[in-house]
Amino acid sequence: MEKTVLFFLCVVRYVYSQDLPVDISTSLLSLVAEESNLRARLQDEADLLEKELATLTTIRQNATCGCPATAAPIAFSVTLKNNIATLGKEQAIVYDEINLNIGNSFDARHGIFTAPVDGPYEFTFATLVPGGKHTGMEIVKNGESVAKTESGDSSYYTMGTNVVALDLKAGDEVWVRHIDQSDSNIINGQSHTSFSGYLIEG
Repeated sequence: MEKTVLFFLCVVRYVYSQDLPVDISTSLLSLVAEESNLRARLQDEADLLEKELATLTTIRQNATCGCPATAAPIAFSVTLKNNIATLGKEQAIVYDEINLNIGNSFDARHGIFTAPVDGPYEFTFATLVPGGKHTGMEIVKNGESVAKTESGDSSYYTMGTNVVALDLKAGDEVWVRHIDQSDSNIINGQSHTSFSGYLIEG
């Protein structure tokens, strides 16, 4: 725009510096003014097109980048408040205190987490065993053992813990159960025994 104005002023000075008839000078100035206006309009349209192109480029990149949609958060954390003294073989632990259940994928009635979407998940479980007892626990995926703990001592309370990452498909089930070979069917609650998990976001 500034270049157009300068060009117009230069032409005006040139025309007035020449000894030309008034009608010719007026015609020349009129043509120069019209050309300047056209140049300014074209520049404005070019600027607008450049902005629109930048917007379209951004939209295209977002649509074709292959970026995965952000998954909704999925996480749970449960604990056992009351002791259990009658665990059967391969009995699932039903936790009686729900601290967190984002996504509502943990079934408190049966102690089972069901994956709502495909993806990597991390699970942690811990078990408190009273002195003089030895108890084994395991975390299972669709009924197959994937990680175990065994804890016990002749005199003191002991804590067994384990962490595992699993690649799950939607509908896969994960829970904690009493190990078949365990020689004790007792675990303590008091919120020491726990189970938690969450979807690992990519």
